[in-house]
Amino acid sequence: MILRNLFESIMRRYFQYLVILLFCNAFLIQRAESETRYSFIVSADPQYVAEKSPQPKKLDPFSDQANSRFVNLMKSFAGTEIPDSSGGGAVDDKILGILVAGDLIDSADKNGGDYPAMQRFEWARYKSDYGLNGESGKIPFPVYELHGNHDGPQGDTFIIKEIIERNRARAGVVNRSKNGLHYSWDWGPLHLVNLGMFVGGGEARREGHHYAPRGSLEFLQADLAKHVADSGRPVIISFHLHPNSSEYDWPKEDLAAFMNTIRKHNVVALFHGHTHGSPSRKLQWNGTQFGKKLPRGIDVFNCDDSGAAKTDRKNPGKAVGIKHGFLYVELIDRDGDAKDEFIVRSVATDDNWATHRWDRIWKKPAKIPSGTAKPKGSE
Repeated sequence: MILRNLFESIMRRYFQYLVILLFCNAFLIQRAESETRYSFIVSADPQYVAEKSPQPKKLDPFSDQANSRFVNLMKSFAGTEIPDSSGGGAVDDKILGILVAGDLIDSADKNGGDYPAMQRFEWARYKSDYGLNGESGKIPFPVYELHGNHDGPQGDTFIIKEIIERNRARAGVVNRSKNGLHYSWDWGPLHLVNLGMFVGGGEARREGHHYAPRGSLEFLQADLAKHVADSGRPVIISFHLHPNSSEYDWPKEDLAAFMNTIRKHNVVALFHGHTHGSPSRKLQWNGTQFGKKLPRGIDVFNCDDSGAAKTDRKNPGKAVGIKHGFLYVELIDRDGDAKDEFIVRSVATDDNWATHRWDRIWKKPAKIPSGTAKPKGSE
């Protein structure tokens, strides 16, 4: 009798656990079916730097260490656990790609001496590590880079020519500028635009200013008119310079024209590199000022640098620039009346990627029009 009662008690408890398990599984399946996540990485400034030599055979040791560790982190990042302090859950198993907001290498803003050979070596290493469409390199998802000042401040180096060539084969590109340098693509309802150094009018550097815009403003205007128009679809725009930089770097008339172009669209974020400054930070910009929280402000993210470390010239046994970071971004499209959401999380390191931590989280409601096509492989 005792054994029978014990057996019945065990079976009742087992049945209760089974019911709970089935309920949880059904809930997770229902949740998965009722929302689509578009998940990707935003990074900047890997800034590969070679040893100073007329025939370099290796990178600076600290540049090599930072970039090798970062690439290894990208290889294993999908599916990793997100701590509760950063919202919980896990990184998406299907990361759509990585944006790289300029300064891919370190030496293409310099001329003469060892620099041409260093530039070639650095670029070869970048391509070997990053690949292009998730197959030809070590990073297991498509790559969407743009150029920064260290890649050629006037947009006229061999790096720029190679980016143009890569753009012809880049995954999912729906539009390219006439010069081939700027481009856009879609991830489901999300439209993304990469615009090089900064957003400005004309091809060449103007007198009294620093960089050549290479026609990025004209491309943006035409691209948004064709691929976004009045659809209300969310838009992300990336470039290298921070828009709150000096007028020498980003002319005020170009900045005003940029805001006039995007103000009428559903721009969920602007991403830039250049400033490093770990950990990643967010500002808002409303066309007249920058601040933490502004009426009608557009979010501007400094995504930090992913690998811009090198040997300290004053102390050759030590490194400078060993703090790095990147952003993990999710756009969540929920069915029916459920609220869509845009989430940005930062990941940071203080020790050249020997260790890393989830650092900050920013989240806000998103407006996604219904009936927008989803990308292949996103479901």
